Amino acid sequence: MPEHIIIIGAVALGPKVACRLKRLNPEARITLIDKDNLISYGGCGIPYYIGGDIADLKGLFSTFAHAVRDMEFFRTDKGVDALVGVEALSINRKEKKLLVRNLNNNKEQVLEYDKLVIATGATPVRPPFPGVDLSEVFVVSNLHHAEAIKERISKGKVEKAVVIGAGAVGIELAEAMADMWEVDTTIIEMADHVLPAALGKNMSAVVEKELRENDINVLVSQRVVRINGDKEH
Repeated sequence: MPEHIIIIGAVALGPKVACRLKRLNPEARITLIDKDNLISYGGCGIPYYIGGDIADLKGLFSTFAHAVRDMEFFRTDKGVDALVGVEALSINRKEKKLLVRNLNNNKEQVLEYDKLVIATGATPVRPPFPGVDLSEVFVVSNLHHAEAIKERISKGKVEKAVVIGAGAVGIELAEAMADMWEVDTTIIEMADHVLPAALGKNMSAVVEKELRENDINVLVSQRVVRINGDKEH
């Protein structure tokens, strides 16, 4: 029997692991599972979709030859079984069994494996201050979030935007909204400079200057304590 490898998570890491393992062991049976229906994309491309550099959402999960990376693509092009809309519920490590549920029909199934890879990525952080659950407050970690944000902006429903956090994605999002859509945009960062995990204060000053010269408001050494708003709007 060929070795069966199950990979939980099919966004960025999971598909890369699957393809690499298939090259190393072409005889292996590899199964990708993900509870979403959109798979095999990089979240770092989301700001470029919101900003219009990538016109269509499919551009984020398509190859350079415009082939959509879906279940059929992985089956025919990569020799990998991809199961979408399937959620992992529990792992029986002793018996090497994974309990999953099909989110379309709620049916549960036990999948046996020889090796299991957990490639679920990170969960977006919602800071513990009031207002994070308001309807117009978004995290940006998947394509559904990206689509919801762009839909509002493209329909002219956004005049002002605040980005909490001046990491790479935060800065790219701010640039996308201010440049393409001319949204009045502010970045708030509790550290004393932007890109605090990547740059020192002197280098970040160059980035901050560029942001301000492109009409993006930058507030550093500022901590958000509350978001005021109406939950219905």
